[in-house]
Amino acid sequence: MHIGKALGLSLALTLGGCASFTSDQVAPVNLPSMASYSNKPNVYVDFDFYQGEPNGSSVEMPQARDMLRPNLQKTLNDSGLFGRVTLDEFQKQPGDYTLRLKVYNHGANGGQMVLAFISGFSMMVIPAVATDQYTMTLETMDEQGASLKTASNHDEINTWMGIWFIPMMGKTPNSAVNDTFTRQVNALLKQMVESQQLKYSALEHRTPRA
Repeated sequence: MHIGKALGLSLALTLGGCASFTSDQVAPVNLPSMASYSNKPNVYVDFDFYQGEPNGSSVEMPQARDMLRPNLQKTLNDSGLFGRVTLDEFQKQPGDYTLRLKVYNHGANGGQMVLAFISGFSMMVIPAVATDQYTMTLETMDEQGASLKTASNHDEINTWMGIWFIPMMGKTPNSAVNDTFTRQVNALLKQMVESQQLKYSALEHRTPRA
């Protein structure tokens, strides 16, 4: 479920029950190992979260972005693909690549709020389902700010609301969003590295002394 909507619906969902299930349209990937490279690219990641269609009208959601920033920072650090990573523009240094990451949340049925309202208004007796789609884009820019390539992927989360889902509260919207977000980021990072958009320098081979 869209994080912004989850905030607004938290009371209703707490009083009733909900369970979120990822569609897994983006499969988990194994990132390539860059252990053999001594010089890895440094990157500044410009991250934004929007509600709305990627090619239509959308509204920036800073609260959702801020909630996902720790996940993004950990995912980037754990990838082992970069020398230095920052999400703070003021920490960007000359020679850094820029990765412009955008996430768009848009509903398949356009009626998530209506479904939640109906479910809550019926005291959570009638189950309701909300589908949230996530389109993620990653634009790679070189040291001078010129665009190298843009890639994208798509996934979705189905959230069921109703008293029958109270035993499944472990399947929370928050855990589903973080799982989907991590898989989408890693898939785009793998695609970026395999297309050789960034420069890596291999370790120097030294001749052992006799």
